[in-house]
Amino acid sequence: MMTQIKVTRKSYVRKDGTVVKGATYYTKDKGKPGKTPESEKFYHPKVEMHWHKDQSVEVRRANALKAHNGNKLATARALQALANVTTDPETSKLAKTDADYFFAKHQ
Repeated sequence: MMTQIKVTRKSYVRKDGTVVKGATYYTKDKGKPGKTPESEKFYHPKVEMHWHKDQSVEVRRANALKAHNGNKLATARALQALANVTTDPETSKLAKTDADYFFAKHQ
């Protein structure tokens, strides 16, 4: 869970003359700019595909398609998302290949 931090804003006057009052409020700590919080660094797919890089091509694709009830486009998009977020080069390559296969089948 992210911790709450106290933010204090000074009052100021906008160019059009509007006076913005000073304020103090609490908000969740978003960490350093440009850095993803540790708790949000992992990909959590909506559907568990039972897709593993050490399976054969047929088994991987069959499992992924079955998990999405035969919807080739949804399967392709899920595999593309996996390929985009993984840090493992082999997983990325295989997921991209499988995604391209399902995108082609969807046409």
